[in-house]
Amino acid sequence: MSANLDDEEDDYMSDAILTKCTETRPGLVSANIARIHKVEKKIKESNVKNIVKPKSVVEHEKREEGLQAAIKSDNKGFALLAKMGYKPGMGIGKQGEGRKEPVGIYVKTGRGGLGAEADRKRRKEQWTTMRASRLIKRQKMESNLKRDFQQRMSSKFTDGKAERDMIKSQKVCEQLDSEMGTTIPDEWYFWPKSMLPKKKKKNETETGLSFEVVEEEEDDDEDEEEEEEDFLTNQEKLEALTAYLRTIHLYCIWCGTKFEDEDDLLTNCPGDTADAHDE
Repeated sequence: MSANLDDEEDDYMSDAILTKCTETRPGLVSANIARIHKVEKKIKESNVKNIVKPKSVVEHEKREEGLQAAIKSDNKGFALLAKMGYKPGMGIGKQGEGRKEPVGIYVKTGRGGLGAEADRKRRKEQWTTMRASRLIKRQKMESNLKRDFQQRMSSKFTDGKAERDMIKSQKVCEQLDSEMGTTIPDEWYFWPKSMLPKKKKKNETETGLSFEVVEEEEDDDEDEEEEEEDFLTNQEKLEALTAYLRTIHLYCIWCGTKFEDEDDLLTNCPGDTADAHDE
């Protein structure tokens, strides 16, 4: 019975056990893996062959081929040039000022007709020029709009400031004129409208057998006078009123002072404008 058991069990010292073991030595791969690597290598080589080279690379390669073919010593053209004193690397011509390299080789890769590439390049340059021109016009327009806006805002600010100074000057002028006994301003805009005197006219109306004199306020002349002065800006009105206050009353609205005489005014007052007092 023991003999039968020995026959059934494998001999661990025989080659039968080794054939069942997998190859695990470093640096060696199985046949399947080696076949996969071989297929991948072929695919990579095929991909490299099928890669489309850039146009610049193709031109460079063709140019190098042309140059090598042109300067071979066994070339008849080179032999003729050599007899006339030509040496590789020098320019052609009597003084050697001509072309040093052969005419460039143009490699046409597209399917367009002759001149299509040049026309496409021309249209692209034209579009670039038009785009640059539009950009310059847009920048110029934006600059003009910005300048106009700044001028409008500056004019609005100046006009508002002049209007405030005008109101202040009108009140002061009316007060000083009243102290001098003046009842009518030299110009209608020298006083506030609420302080202007209202003219009256007499109209006779028949009441029975007698006539009654009725006084009515006369605003037509005043309206006409205001319409005549409406073309003046607030700044122009302020300048006229300022000159009147400084000449007649020796008063400066920005100093807020009535000076003793003209010399005192010229000495102690910075000027006849608001900007002169801001400095």
